[in-house]
Amino acid sequence: MPPQDLSSSSLFPHARFPGVRNLTSLTTLALALVTALGCGFKPSSQTPVTGSGGGPASGSGGGPSGSGGTGGGTAGLTALTISPTSVTLTVTNGGPASTQQFTVTGMVNGQPQDLTSKATYSLNSFNVITVDKDGLATTLGTSGGVVTVTASDGSLTASAMVTVNYKFTGADPGMTANVPTGAAGIFDGAPADPTRAPQLIYPNDNVLFPPNVTGVEIHFMPGSASNTLFEVSFVGALATINAIVRCTAPTGINGCIYLPDPGLWAGVATSNAGQGPVTLTVLGTDDSGTGVGTSQTLHLQFAKDNIDGALYYWTTSGKTAIMRWDFSGATQTAQSFLTPTNTDGKTCVGCHALSSDGSKLVASAGGQGDGRLLLWNVTNNVASQPFPLSQHSQFESWNSDGTQFVGMYGDNPTGSNSAQKGPVNLMIFDGTTGVVTSTIDLGGLRADHPDWTKNSSTSDTIVFTSVDPTAPTTDQRPATGGIDYIQYVAGAWSAPQTLVPSQLGKNRYYPAIGPDGNLVVYDESTCTNGTPAAGKAPDKSCDADTDATATIFLTSLSGMAPVALANANAPGIADGTTTALTNSFPKWAPFIENLDEQHQLLWLTFASTRKYGLRSPPAPSDTDETNTGTLLWMVGIDLGLAGAGGDPSYTAFCLPFQDITTSNHIAQWAKYFVGGPG
Repeated sequence: MPPQDLSSSSLFPHARFPGVRNLTSLTTLALALVTALGCGFKPSSQTPVTGSGGGPASGSGGGPSGSGGTGGGTAGLTALTISPTSVTLTVTNGGPASTQQFTVTGMVNGQPQDLTSKATYSLNSFNVITVDKDGLATTLGTSGGVVTVTASDGSLTASAMVTVNYKFTGADPGMTANVPTGAAGIFDGAPADPTRAPQLIYPNDNVLFPPNVTGVEIHFMPGSASNTLFEVSFVGALATINAIVRCTAPTGINGCIYLPDPGLWAGVATSNAGQGPVTLTVLGTDDSGTGVGTSQTLHLQFAKDNIDGALYYWTTSGKTAIMRWDFSGATQTAQSFLTPTNTDGKTCVGCHALSSDGSKLVASAGGQGDGRLLLWNVTNNVASQPFPLSQHSQFESWNSDGTQFVGMYGDNPTGSNSAQKGPVNLMIFDGTTGVVTSTIDLGGLRADHPDWTKNSSTSDTIVFTSVDPTAPTTDQRPATGGIDYIQYVAGAWSAPQTLVPSQLGKNRYYPAIGPDGNLVVYDESTCTNGTPAAGKAPDKSCDADTDATATIFLTSLSGMAPVALANANAPGIADGTTTALTNSFPKWAPFIENLDEQHQLLWLTFASTRKYGLRSPPAPSDTDETNTGTLLWMVGIDLGLAGAGGDPSYTAFCLPFQDITTSNHIAQWAKYFVGGPG
């Protein structure tokens, strides 16, 4: 049956999802309604401001804005200005707040009139300053940033820009008891001593963070046994943080792991969001300031906007479970969501897929040769149908409105060897009943790893791994894969088209289409133990199952030549020269952030065996494929650079909310975190 698009079925989509926690589009709509209706939002008792949107308000620059009627404002008002139009303030820890008095002037019946106390003030950011009813701006003292202050009277507005620089120097609030008073002065007076230089290990150079990701650790080697005191320094366009700390680390870690105070990290991240590079250095000395060494400089950046949505991933060692995380929530660790208790009490769930709105989940259970399906209502936290569904499947993906999902099954569930030869078609399942409603004939191809997407400018598209059908393999360990796709055109699915051809000695698999409906990421592995013959199963070096050489590539449906994401794939400082890092199962976050007119930002998650700084890697679920477990990593992709000949990726960071003592992978995104605890 054809795909169904119900995306416009309701003006307020949250009505369909009880318990939804972060609806970015609805928040924007609500703020717009608040502004239009003149409802007040008051961050403090003295600061009435309306909930304006995220961009500069109309009338920016302080000149006259608007014309015609007064719209309920001061009678006879024809123009409005605010002064000053631009101001820079500085706030330091422990110091007094900085203030700026604004003056609003209106032309009333042809004469200038002071409207400062009559105007209404709104801000496009609420964590940097407040503005009271008389136009007095006051810094909050917790972060820097650039804030647009908009004064309005009736339908007329005028805007000013306030730039706040935030500076902090002193003991990290979590270490005040262990750091001597006046420690900052010890660093200021100590002579330079290169032999004391600490070495930064994590995060990696040129990494990009969403500003709302917390729990990011700083790993470094002390540099000298004589160093007992360290200054961790973040210097950005709008914030300078010099945190004095001791060297601390969990038992068994050779080095120092510093977790910044949440308030300090927020000050670094929110102040410098969208403001360019932040330099990170560590200085080391002793408590007497005998000499000070300075580490190498690393560079961080923070995206302009927060990342929202929900992430569901599979933990495969220890207590197996599907875990989930709310990027807009306040918890510090991910929660267990689905376990064997949700199937038959003993069978684990693994490969899974979420509907875009986060209200539905489908997961295959039991691993290779099994593939029984669990269909789960996330909103109500109950099974949609009794486990298992009648049809087996190993990898699934939902359509854009969550009414259907696609799957496939090529395993042999009855024999001792579940590997099979032959073609495998795609199946379309009803998203509520779990019944197979149609089969897509692929003309003799063997499909694996389907990914289904659609946006306003594209047709429904399913990309999939096209596996050698003459080789005896399982769905989990396919042979000599290439990337193909089909599209729904004129009421029918098209014949398969090749996006990336297969090649002996390589395996190309795990394709995923980006939220733009065009970019496609996939994995490529190299058969390091020799090229398998056609029709033969690959060895473990290139069977698409935690392959050491797994590398993330980027291409597009519009014809961009495949390119390896060099920065995303690159080893970190702790990896040294090791480049075989099992960068596996890439998945896109479902959002696009506008950076400027030429650049948009996308986020990508993947699993990797790369080292998380000084921390010990987790154990694998088994040692059949690898001796090291995988953790989840996240990386920014600059859409403006994709296809322009350069590498559009930043370097990656380890997601801090995951349990790093267990192996984690297959991170799947949904736009909204739906329902209560698992």
